[in-house]
Amino acid sequence: MNEEASTKPENQKWQVAIRWLGTFVSIGILGWLLYQTGWQQVWEQARQLAWWRLAVCVVLVFISRLATWGRWHTLLQVQDVKVRWKDSLRLTFAGLFASNVLPTTIGGDVARLAGAIRIGVQPAVAAASLMADRLVGMTGMALMLPFSMPILLEKLRSNQVSVGLLLATAAIPERGLWGKLKRAIARVLENFKYWLKHPAVLLKALVFTFIHMVCIYLIVKLLIEGMGETMPLNLIAGIWSLTYFISLVPISINGLGLQEVTITNLFAVLGGMQTATTLSLAVILRAIWIIGSLPGVFFLSSVIMGKRQYAEETISEKG
Repeated sequence: MNEEASTKPENQKWQVAIRWLGTFVSIGILGWLLYQTGWQQVWEQARQLAWWRLAVCVVLVFISRLATWGRWHTLLQVQDVKVRWKDSLRLTFAGLFASNVLPTTIGGDVARLAGAIRIGVQPAVAAASLMADRLVGMTGMALMLPFSMPILLEKLRSNQVSVGLLLATAAIPERGLWGKLKRAIARVLENFKYWLKHPAVLLKALVFTFIHMVCIYLIVKLLIEGMGETMPLNLIAGIWSLTYFISLVPISINGLGLQEVTITNLFAVLGGMQTATTLSLAVILRAIWIIGSLPGVFFLSSVIMGKRQYAEETISEKG
């Protein structure tokens, strides 16, 4: 038992090292793609965008962020405690800021968990709500996968899928993978049992997920059409769902670099877009995610370092 405990810090160090290495490799690949395509060509594609398109994208990203807040807030209300909407909102934006702006291994879920505990939510309840939140989000994205599967299988059969597209899967260590996966699934089901008793709450959370997803798809569509390309919304949905799941592979810090490389490859290979356009899309999207996460800067320090002095005001018994 002690031997197993002693190996945990060592494994965590390796995981952090792999993430930093993966981040640098992904950013390096992105830089190489920019060099190969030509910075000037990428800039020419980006400068075609009208200001109103960018303005609408910023509005949509904030609607998307509010939808993710609505999803988590809905899931939090299942327990015997009630969290104020103001508190869940600031915790959501603090988590988004940690995920999209800070280049650290402290992810958004960790920030939200710390903040929820500090305002008085029981640790088990807070952790379970975050697990349910992630699972509902993944469910929504998984429902969009069929829109991209036919063209992905066709490209795989014809060996047209780029090596960069397979970067994530190639980097996953095979040893112990299935055992870890089984344990993860068991843990998810254990934490998810609270919400299985409340299907109406899950459905409401899924509706918020769909709002979030539609906003993302519309942002992508606005950007690519502004750069002279076109793509049906259903294909955008399918390709983005693949991007989402590949970006979850823990080989970079908060998906930095990995998401951009994936967007560049998937939209070029599966969507038939010019590489200059997909590179511009990847960089602009990262900037939009950062803008949509900036309000979290006002909350993150209080979430991490704050006291539980407002716990009585924040949490009240239902009914």
